Amino acid sequence: MSRERASSSQRAERPQQTAVGLTPLYERLPHGPHRLERGEVLSHQRARIQGAMVEAIAQSGYEATSVKHVTALAGVSRRAFYEQFANKQDCFLATFDLIAGRGLRRVRRAYLAADGCLEVRLRAASAELARATAADPKSAALVAVAALSAGRAGIARQRSASAVCEQLLARSFTESAGSAPPPAPLLRAIAGALQGTLRASLCAAAGPSAEELTEELLRWTLLARGVTAAGTAERMAAVAAGRLRGARPRPSASSPAAVRERPGGGDGARASVLRAALRLGVLGDYLELSAPQVAEEASVPVEAFFELFADTGECYAAALEMLAETLLGIASDAELTGEDWPRAVRRVLLRTLSHLAANPLQAHTLAHGAFAAGPGAVRRNLELAEAVAELLTAGAPAGRRSRLVVAGVAGAVWHTIGCQTAGGRVELLPVISDYLAYVVLAPLIGAEAAARVVTEPQAA
Repeated sequence: MSRERASSSQRAERPQQTAVGLTPLYERLPHGPHRLERGEVLSHQRARIQGAMVEAIAQSGYEATSVKHVTALAGVSRRAFYEQFANKQDCFLATFDLIAGRGLRRVRRAYLAADGCLEVRLRAASAELARATAADPKSAALVAVAALSAGRAGIARQRSASAVCEQLLARSFTESAGSAPPPAPLLRAIAGALQGTLRASLCAAAGPSAEELTEELLRWTLLARGVTAAGTAERMAAVAAGRLRGARPRPSASSPAAVRERPGGGDGARASVLRAALRLGVLGDYLELSAPQVAEEASVPVEAFFELFADTGECYAAALEMLAETLLGIASDAELTGEDWPRAVRRVLLRTLSHLAANPLQAHTLAHGAFAAGPGAVRRNLELAEAVAELLTAGAPAGRRSRLVVAGVAGAVWHTIGCQTAGGRVELLPVISDYLAYVVLAPLIGAEAAARVVTEPQAA
């Protein structure tokens, strides 16, 4: 490999067209004797590679991006890439950490620098996040959108970043009010709503302005204030405690038993194969599986598999469709468009989360199985989240329901399901359903009215 010189006083090479037809984003360091230490040269190359990863993801998405694509845009050799990163995913995750860490620090600084009450400080933090998203949408999309397609590790990174957001939000309420932080399930749902809102704003053909996005983000963060007032948190905790006493213990999230229980009983080869596809998608990398492996898991002949499906991809798509039909059937309640819509929302969420607690295979599929089964499965999972959110908000007062509100609701519900399931607490989903119901209702009917609904006595 030719040596590079880092002196800014000497003229760098002009970008050249690469073998794959891409022009490097950055000028190479000039050839010749070193004037910088090797560590400084490596740092310069690392920054170029990570910048190229952001651009490659923006151009092609995670699945289609390759190491060749990234090195071409970065203007570095494959050897230089592998001196820094083990593979594409390693580079992506390091880039995710860099962007997310920098963004969270900026938001925290904006919060601390603001002079005023809690709402003023949260507005400053929301404005900083909205400005950063508008200023560099490609980096924001890598964190909020592309990570969903980066397999289990990408989902885990996104949840870790959301956990930091939850901690910052809890600290802001504690420091401002001098009281106990809002309940953790509430903060988790709010973090999911923020995530869903950002994702929708980045994916929209004509997204909101920075000012509009600021107001939307602020509205979600301020929901926690409605629960900390007038003993609402205590009443919600009492309801949750009553449900906790009736919760049935389940195998931990890491145990194969968590997804192997409730086998099919005589309902045909197709249902057995579809359940087997979901199980294998949760227990391993479904993209690496063959039709004979799926058939073996379903205890059917491989010929029976091919009579039903052309390949494993078609099989998994059908399995997700089966799951979607089940959940949408549970969430399709006529009263969601009736006069008592808020209580129907509470009831439907409890029913949906109770179903997932009783069927952990489905919960695990929504939490991570579908996110690791390729871009088509990721898209279908997100579409299902959006469809459930559409049903839950169908009866909202006129003028309150917007595209971003629906996206926030979808984010809140799926993030809650994902975190509870990944944390080995799938059986507690119905226990925390009222916190989620509050987050769904409060933007649409106000925090006070939502608090009243979710603390009323409710039939089991």
